[in-house]
Amino acid sequence: METVLLILDVQNGVIDRLENTEPYLQRLASTVTAARKHNIKVMHVVTSFRPGYPEKHPNNSSLTAVAARGAYLDGDDSVQVHPAIAPAAREVVLTKRRVSAFFSTELNMLLRCASAEAIVVAGLITSGAVLSTVRQAMDLDYRITILEDCCMDRDEEVHRILMQKVFAHKAQIVSAEKWVKGLAKES
Repeated sequence: METVLLILDVQNGVIDRLENTEPYLQRLASTVTAARKHNIKVMHVVTSFRPGYPEKHPNNSSLTAVAARGAYLDGDDSVQVHPAIAPAAREVVLTKRRVSAFFSTELNMLLRCASAEAIVVAGLITSGAVLSTVRQAMDLDYRITILEDCCMDRDEEVHRILMQKVFAHKAQIVSAEKWVKGLAKES
């Protein structure tokens, strides 16, 4: 069974809007390094939009706010994977236009082509991309591990509730350190 480390929205424009990200980025960077060392495939997912925001539907208040700021346009620095976890050669960087990494993207196909049956999820924001992607991954029958301390939300209480009360029933919730130690034992 193949496992893929899926990193959601750890891009410059998202990191720039959060506080106290240095410890988070250091922890995530060491986790990504360990995954690569143990031949775990890493896939990065970023949110980006076309000029003029043709993806913006009038009923989507989140995207309306993004468009009003002129944020996250294709090619802009804000949509680049943060340099702390810069993609290595041949690592997939997938662009999404909505919250879930699965919605209207090739993610499911890429995971299936990689023979992945299990995904390990890290990223931003717990109540956004992480929640939407994990819920859809559950419906697609992936085995899911969530790296609790490699996910982050603007609201720590929301993060805690999602990890302890929502995700814990359907996914394995572990620290990055525990997951990395498990990789070392499997080698």
